Amino acid sequence: MNSFWKRYFTEYKKTLLLSAPVIIAQLGQILVGLIDNIMIGHLGRTELAAASFTNTLFYLIIFFGMGFSYALTPVVGQLWGKRETGELGSWLKNGIMSNIIMGFLLSIVLCLVAELMPYMGQPKSVVFPSQSYLYILTISVLPMMIFYGYKQFAEGLGDTKTAMVIVLIANGINILGNYMFMFGKLGMPELGLIGAGVGTVISRIFMAVAFFAIFRYKSLFKEYTGILSSSMFSIEKIKRLSLLGMPIGGQMVMESAAFGFCAIMMGWISELGMASHQIAINLSTLGFMIFQGLGAGTTIRVSHAKGNNDLKGIGMATTSGIHLMLFYSVISMALFIGARNLLPQIFTNDNEVVMLTAQMLIICAFFQLFDGFQVVLAGSLRGLADVQVPAVITFISYFMISIPFSYFAAFKWGFGAVGIWYGFPVGLATSSFLYYMRYLYITRRKPDTLVAMA
Repeated sequence: MNSFWKRYFTEYKKTLLLSAPVIIAQLGQILVGLIDNIMIGHLGRTELAAASFTNTLFYLIIFFGMGFSYALTPVVGQLWGKRETGELGSWLKNGIMSNIIMGFLLSIVLCLVAELMPYMGQPKSVVFPSQSYLYILTISVLPMMIFYGYKQFAEGLGDTKTAMVIVLIANGINILGNYMFMFGKLGMPELGLIGAGVGTVISRIFMAVAFFAIFRYKSLFKEYTGILSSSMFSIEKIKRLSLLGMPIGGQMVMESAAFGFCAIMMGWISELGMASHQIAINLSTLGFMIFQGLGAGTTIRVSHAKGNNDLKGIGMATTSGIHLMLFYSVISMALFIGARNLLPQIFTNDNEVVMLTAQMLIICAFFQLFDGFQVVLAGSLRGLADVQVPAVITFISYFMISIPFSYFAAFKWGFGAVGIWYGFPVGLATSSFLYYMRYLYITRRKPDTLVAMA
């Protein structure tokens, strides 16, 4: 045991130093939505259901943009690992431009989605407030993508703290904005659900502006600002980022689609199911963001090791991420099961919603291990710039297995709203196994073949 601890203590420390700020930043971004929903829950069941419907569709689209931006991290990380820093300013400039283009495209898609809301089979009482809320949130997409461009570049350099600080401050701005615009405080108009969207937009604009300003003054970034201003836009670099980013974005969309489409199916059952699903998803997402942070830390470490042609370092970085994930999985399982009747009460006093959410949280507890395993392995593969095959694995796991299983469990096998959640552990277990097989296949190649991967 002592030899094992000595061997991995340094690895755990390295992973946690990178992952902890990412986890806090990820949790902070999710908390923006979580705080919205806690406050919206006090407006009423209809407003909470409308927020559930809107956020499901919004994040289904925005996750593609988030994943797309992740392409910059392994590119920067590998150059940083090789100590080839002369090109980093150019990659930042083209990375930001790629994200801006993607932000405009996603905004157009979200406007089209808003127009299609009345045809998605949802209760009429939910549709109109959902449309208005989605239009407001769409304004936040462009600043959000700019923020992600700076964030992913900084993470490629090993700086995960700057984004954390910005996000935490943004959370405070979001809470204040909600208070002012939802409930008409401090001289502002009382806008209800729309006010929640206004608070979110203000906080995300701050995130983009803050990172832009910090980049001009923080010593770590100063050497790249001159290169950034003198660099030219490169179609080739934008193309490479797109070729890496599109599969990652698609992968994240397919993962969230399993949850998103299930929210739509909840609307086919009842408003009660929609409200309960929204609360359970918010709680589940908080756990997922911790896994996501560990995956991001693993991506950074693996990309640095790949840049150094360090096959052993790749293995140690991945293994330490898995060990930390296992530790957290046990804690989250105990929390979801033990506090399943208490956690929903943070959002609502509706007893029916609390009882149904508690049933969903039991299922949530059981798929924590599979969820964490697949996120860390996906992060390792991303650090190796392996994105095409993982996207195919995700499609198989969620679109061919998870979503159909949820549908049959809910509508054919008689399990109702809870049955929709049965598909999640099935899909996550499948993706975990296939990611692991892919990781073994790649890491058993010869080192020179591994490092030469594009």
